[in-house]
Amino acid sequence: MKRTVMLGLVVLLAGCSSESQLTLSELEANGFQKDQQQLYQMVNATDGWSGHWASDRVEVYLYENASSATNEAEGFASSVQDGNLSGWVELCQHRNVLLLSKGESACSSLKGLD
Repeated sequence: MKRTVMLGLVVLLAGCSSESQLTLSELEANGFQKDQQQLYQMVNATDGWSGHWASDRVEVYLYENASSATNEAEGFASSVQDGNLSGWVELCQHRNVLLLSKGESACSSLKGLD
């Protein structure tokens, strides 16, 4: 009985954690328009695309979980510093997604997803 309860708890927690991860399909359903797949493996992501969202030019990177995205965010910090050559102005994270934007609207759209 105790083993069954523990197994049920593990399955429940695993189900909850997977529900909180955003997918590319969810991003697209909320306005992200993908253009080209990025070399997402170089930043330890599970997927990555450039495109447009809320009239901004963006790159989105999806990670296995929020913790992985948080760990990789430091590597992107220099991409949004003043004087960077890439033109990125915002870096944001919501759940398992990191987003770089050349505008100031896409991060609000990402963070508005529940």
